[in-house]
Amino acid sequence: MSERVGMICKLVPQKLEEIYTFDRINTYDKNGLAISMLEAFKDTEDFEGETLEDLNEEIHSVVESAFGTFIPDASFQIKQNKIIVSAILISLYKGKPLVSELFTRKKYSNLGMASSLLRKSINVLFKLGYENLVLYVHPRNVVAVNLYKKIGFIDL
Repeated sequence: MSERVGMICKLVPQKLEEIYTFDRINTYDKNGLAISMLEAFKDTEDFEGETLEDLNEEIHSVVESAFGTFIPDASFQIKQNKIIVSAILISLYKGKPLVSELFTRKKYSNLGMASSLLRKSINVLFKLGYENLVLYVHPRNVVAVNLYKKIGFIDL
């Protein structure tokens, strides 16, 4: 795994303009999630040469709670023309919710999908009684780091 920095956010209700439809993550979505994840990460700081098969295994591990208990109520995807274009997967790790995956296909970047997904997940986690949300990000992914800071994340 490449270098990552941890960030944490104290959960408070987020203002969310629901301009997108948030669909829950289902087990039959795993391949579509992997395809979108590969398209989102290829040729970026987060890409480590993974194949579609590798990402299918990673998504499967998250959804099947191999890395920590998957929280389906706080995990969502956005589809356009029946194709998954952005998604967030939340798991419980060391007693705290963790953003296991958050990605948007390049073609749909800068449309507010990732921030909308993150805010939606934060609102659900807050209602479920959680206090914090943790994530890990590559420090050279400046767009993501700035998004997280804007929402209220600070360095761990």
